[in-house]
Amino acid sequence: MMKQVSPRLRSPLKIIAAGAAAGAITVASRGWAPVPVIILVVVVVVAAVGYYVWGGRDSDMASSLRRDMDERQLFRRMRAQALVGKVMALAAAVGYLVAVDVNVTLWPFAVALALPVLAFAVGWVLYGDRGTAS
Repeated sequence: MMKQVSPRLRSPLKIIAAGAAAGAITVASRGWAPVPVIILVVVVVVAAVGYYVWGGRDSDMASSLRRDMDERQLFRRMRAQALVGKVMALAAAVGYLVAVDVNVTLWPFAVALALPVLAFAVGWVLYGDRGTAS
């Protein structure tokens, strides 16, 4: 289906779908409380319109939103994702240490700490050298 949708509309449609899912979960868990649902609808609509407008521009970020990046932009994205991974791993480690210090349940922090390690190991296997002989 996404091949028939224009690249500029893909991100806004994904935001609307995610907002609809979040709205369904909110309504299922809290009922039809008007304030959270209205806030969610406003945020989703503003984000979708913003992504649509931003995606129409001629800039690096707009091409990233449309997913038609060149090599330079892909490299920047890869480095940004690596930074996010490092920050999240550090946040998980700090959260684990704080949880140990204040004596609370540790398993959520242990899972959050184990995920970056497992993802790194899987990435190392998937994207590593394939034993090319020189």
